[in-house]
Amino acid sequence: MTQFFVAGIDSNGARAENLYSELREHSLLDAGCPAKPRRIFKLNCRFDGHDREIEVGRPLSKGGDVVLAILDHGRFEAFRVHTDGSGKAPPARVSHPVYSVTEFS
Repeated sequence: MTQFFVAGIDSNGARAENLYSELREHSLLDAGCPAKPRRIFKLNCRFDGHDREIEVGRPLSKGGDVVLAILDHGRFEAFRVHTDGSGKAPPARVSHPVYSVTEFS
């Protein structure tokens, strides 16, 4: 089991919680509905036409931006994947099928 963290931020401080709250707010604006409270560490899914594992702290794609957080907006919405390079741009969307979800401990 992995303890909760936001990539690139000290996980023991309030700064990580503040950034996570900001990402949730950004995701709410993008999705139009709030994210579920669970904290996701990793997705095994279909993304960009390939079966993939998307994990917080690792690049979203080869040579790409690092994943900061993965948010679940419910059964009928795509997962939102926030990266360190997305800034004010919309997060990446991971639609179904999602084969498995691993939450932080």
